Amino acid sequence: MKRFLMSFFVFASFSCVAENSLMKTSVQWIVDALPEDTSFNLASEGLGFKGCKHRDYQMRISQPLTESLSFDTSVGYSKGKLQWGVFSQKVSVYEVSLVPRYQVSERLSFGLGVIAQSQVKFTTTQGLAFDLPSNTEWLASSRIQGSAPGHYWELMVSSQKWQASQNSGTWFERGAANNKFTLLYNGSF
Repeated sequence: MKRFLMSFFVFASFSCVAENSLMKTSVQWIVDALPEDTSFNLASEGLGFKGCKHRDYQMRISQPLTESLSFDTSVGYSKGKLQWGVFSQKVSVYEVSLVPRYQVSERLSFGLGVIAQSQVKFTTTQGLAFDLPSNTEWLASSRIQGSAPGHYWELMVSSQKWQASQNSGTWFERGAANNKFTLLYNGSF
C-alpha cells in the first residue's frame, strides 16, 4: 500500500515536473520498486490546437494476489482549457477505480469493482463557476481473450449514480442512476 501511495503522489505531481527526463526517471523508479509480477502502465494523452488544450493522464497498476486473483487499480486526471478571444473556459476532473479480477481460465476472467469520479470543476471568464456533482459507478465485467495476444472482449454491466444536490430539477441534480450494458473489443492493431 505504501508503494501505491508513493506512486500516486508522483503521478499527481506530473503537472509540476519541468522536464520530461525527470518524469521518465520517476516512472522507472516506480517500476523498479514494484514487485516483478506487478503490471504498471502510465499513459499521457493530449490534444491541442489554437485556443484549445486538453491533457489526460492515466496510471494503471495490476497486482496479482494469487494465481487466479488480481487487483486492478487506476488513477486518472483530465484537464482542459478553451480560449476564444475574451471567452475562456477551464475544466478538470479526477478518477479512481478499484476492480478485483478473478481469472477463471486462460481466456476468461470476471471482475467486480467501483469507479469514483470527483466533482468536475468548471470555470469561465464570464463569472460563471459551477461544479458538476461527483459520481460513483459500480460494475461487473467479464473479459474473454480476443483474436490476438493482448486483445480481449469485455462485457460490462454498470450503474453510475451522481451525488444529489436537489430534490427536483435535472437528473444530475436529483442524483438519478445511469444503468449501462457495454460490449467492447480492446486491442491495438
